[in-house]
Amino acid sequence: MGFFKKKRSDLPDLTKDNLLMYKRVWMTYVAPGWKLLVLSIILMLIASSFDALLVSRLKPVFDEVFIDKNRAMLGQIGLSILALYFLKGVFSYAQSIAMAKLSIRVIADMQYDIYRKLLFMDNAYFQKHTLGEILIRLSGDVATVQGAVLGSLTIFVRDSASVFFLVVLMFFQSFEMACVVFFVFPAAIWPIVVFGKKMRKKFGKSREVGESFFDKTTQTFKGIKIVKSYCTENREFEDAKNLIGVQNKLTFSMARINALQHPLMEFVGGVGMAAALTYGGYKIMSGSLTTGNFMVFLLAIVAAYKPMKNLATLHMTLQQGVVSMQRLFDMLDIVPSIADKPDAQSVDTVSGEIEIKNVSFSYDGETPVLKDVSLRCKAGQTIAFVGHSGSGKSTAINFIPRFYDPDKGEILIDGKNIKDFTLSSLRHLSAYVSQDVILFRDTIRNNIRYGIPDATDEQIVEAAKAAAAHDFIMGTENGYDTVLGEQGSGLSGGQRQMISIARAMLKNAPILLLDEATAALDSKSESVVQASLERLMKNRTTIVIAHRLSTIVNADKIYVFDEGKIVEQGSHEELLALNGIYAQMYKIQYAKRGEE
Repeated sequence: MGFFKKKRSDLPDLTKDNLLMYKRVWMTYVAPGWKLLVLSIILMLIASSFDALLVSRLKPVFDEVFIDKNRAMLGQIGLSILALYFLKGVFSYAQSIAMAKLSIRVIADMQYDIYRKLLFMDNAYFQKHTLGEILIRLSGDVATVQGAVLGSLTIFVRDSASVFFLVVLMFFQSFEMACVVFFVFPAAIWPIVVFGKKMRKKFGKSREVGESFFDKTTQTFKGIKIVKSYCTENREFEDAKNLIGVQNKLTFSMARINALQHPLMEFVGGVGMAAALTYGGYKIMSGSLTTGNFMVFLLAIVAAYKPMKNLATLHMTLQQGVVSMQRLFDMLDIVPSIADKPDAQSVDTVSGEIEIKNVSFSYDGETPVLKDVSLRCKAGQTIAFVGHSGSGKSTAINFIPRFYDPDKGEILIDGKNIKDFTLSSLRHLSAYVSQDVILFRDTIRNNIRYGIPDATDEQIVEAAKAAAAHDFIMGTENGYDTVLGEQGSGLSGGQRQMISIARAMLKNAPILLLDEATAALDSKSESVVQASLERLMKNRTTIVIAHRLSTIVNADKIYVFDEGKIVEQGSHEELLALNGIYAQMYKIQYAKRGEE
């Protein structure tokens, strides 16, 4: 069981808090569709009444047809039963349609809320939670909650009404026999309670394994090139096989619980039936009960068995709903730490002066990534961050669009704390180009104008030309209407990066953030992309994180990071003269380039 994290050693019963979760789902997602709900309940009650009516119509078959040999009555009864079945089918169909419409609406509304919540969640959330976990909650848990709420309602109303009408029919046939039967049937509650608790625990573990398998599958096929290049197909298969094995064991365990519950219930039902047969036979022989009354009573018991069995499984469905509700509400109730202040103001434009002032930060609250960092970039300047991996330079650049907030210190734009800006307006002020190019499975045109949906075709082409992307775009099968594969598959690294640059050019933001934008490119692609970047940097405040120092020799100022601190700063020439960390890094890279 080491393939997934055990999140709860035990899962709670249907306590007051859990019932409050059901109430929350009802009030938030079901209540807005109350007209469909009321219609569905009315139709269910009507349809359920036909079970008792159908059984009751069999009494004259035994008393007047079988015993009195009344043939005329046989045809009338046959037609009436046929009519009752037809009407029951009509009402059942109408109820199913009404409930299906309501169910679809509930699932859609829950998915809307969860998806929107995820979009506005802090970046830190996506570092702590896997893609598999998120997708399982968005699909599987939502469906489970819907089934627990509306599915349980359908079972409860429909089958409770059926049992109620059939019980009333039993008491009408023989009050004494009905009392005998219902003295035995309460024993059926015991397996429901015992097995319900076990099923809830198994279901919770099954959901966690499902998350792990989904996440394992996603990571494996996203990194299929690495899998193939390192010949780890068999290892990946064995890992997946083990997860599937754990899932199968849990599924089989739940199947065993279900399999054991049903025979126990049937045994209890058999005891009730045996008691009814014994007592009913005695009553018939004594002449105090007719054959018709007795047979209708027995048929009512038989007809009540299925809805009673459905009601017995209701407890398990509710328990599974608790598990999924806890998981969904744990996510929906998270309050993002990065959000607009109540008095935040929308800012349309800035000159672009940036100051990072006495900033310290840690991702986990323990290990510092930045330690009292301060730096300034004047409007229109280009500054560069350099340093070894893990020195904190990427973290520093992530503060500007508020992907993260510092633990201490503040970030200023034009002398104002960026927390005083609305998030939307702040992020419109900057364009971000990273080493990891993000392209969507869409046309090249839509990838370029992503974020600027009202951009004209002329503006898109102009941005592509400025990024040196127009020529290769026109060489693709459908030009700007070519649909890209996953993450831009089918394009070279340089071509993907140029589309990313075109997207940033179209945004035309006053602040440009470049996070090792050319690090993954070969020298030929780098020279083309670097020329595009230089056009993009023109008349903008630019912060560059550089892997290749040759790309930032013309920066107005270079800050050297080491172990979360700025240890050197100055122009390229000034830093070389210091003969410190920067000079050593430059000499090593220069020597490598000379060897090449």
